[in-house]
Amino acid sequence: MSKPKDIVILMPVFDDWDSVFILLAQLDGVLKEAGLKASIIVVDDGSPVFADSLNFSTLKLSAIKAVEIVTLTRNMGNQRALAIGIGHIAATRDCAALVVMDSDLEDPPKYVPQLIAEAIKGGNEIVFAERTERSEGAAFKAFYGVYQSLYKMLTGLPISFGNFSAVPGRLVKRLAGISEIWSHYPAGIMRAKVPFRAIPTARGLRVKGTSKMNIVSLVIHGISGLSVHADVVGVRLLLGILGLGAAIVTVITVIILQKLLTDIHMLGWTSQIVLVLGSILFQMLIAALLIIFLVLAQKNQRTIIPAVDFEKFILDIKRVYPQ
Repeated sequence: MSKPKDIVILMPVFDDWDSVFILLAQLDGVLKEAGLKASIIVVDDGSPVFADSLNFSTLKLSAIKAVEIVTLTRNMGNQRALAIGIGHIAATRDCAALVVMDSDLEDPPKYVPQLIAEAIKGGNEIVFAERTERSEGAAFKAFYGVYQSLYKMLTGLPISFGNFSAVPGRLVKRLAGISEIWSHYPAGIMRAKVPFRAIPTARGLRVKGTSKMNIVSLVIHGISGLSVHADVVGVRLLLGILGLGAAIVTVITVIILQKLLTDIHMLGWTSQIVLVLGSILFQMLIAALLIIFLVLAQKNQRTIIPAVDFEKFILDIKRVYPQ
């Protein structure tokens, strides 16, 4: 049985080793103050600089018992790197809690003990760090607000958190069996109906380097979250289009009846209006049906399950601290 202080912390990294060294030092101080011990699993997401070329012996850690680097065969992206790390941990570790966090310091280490305590106390639900205070600019906040509204409208579920979370030990193997975390970690958890809740936190600030996320990466990440609920999104779009179609048919019917049965003056291009509206309705209906068929076809494809497939993507596993 896992001891209460047996904690594993998982973080992906891509070409951001300076931040990792700073984060490890900060985590060690926070864990020591809280009376916790932890092992660190760093998933190297195909970084140009291999971990074995770095000098981890300069670290002076006491609460962190070991640092292990899992090097992937190639760059897989943040979410897939996390999924591979979760599969590896589920197969090789037994822990009281697993903390998932990014390595860029935007997930403040000071919240880690609270997340661990909440996850262990409940024992049956994942605890996310919800960013109630954000440090991004106004443009990002506006776009994120639009995304949250769109996500809720298309899936019926709210989303206001990212990867930063603590998983009770008993749920780690269940988490590793969720294929959807391969695309989007929090959306996969919601899709699998794993119990979860969130605690309020503030977003941290990057100290070293620049973010590898750009507008294209953010859009892809957002679409990946929606893709996890592709069947629900497809059906909701179809129902929405059918509702809009009913409104268009009503408008067309009214226009035709007024043209034929009343003396109300109608514009000379009434037929063109009817034709355009009918064409829009037909195209939207075809698009919705295509989405549904694509979703159904995708269900026949083999999915990646982290617990089963993680080893295929690992190039090397090495303990770098203590050496």
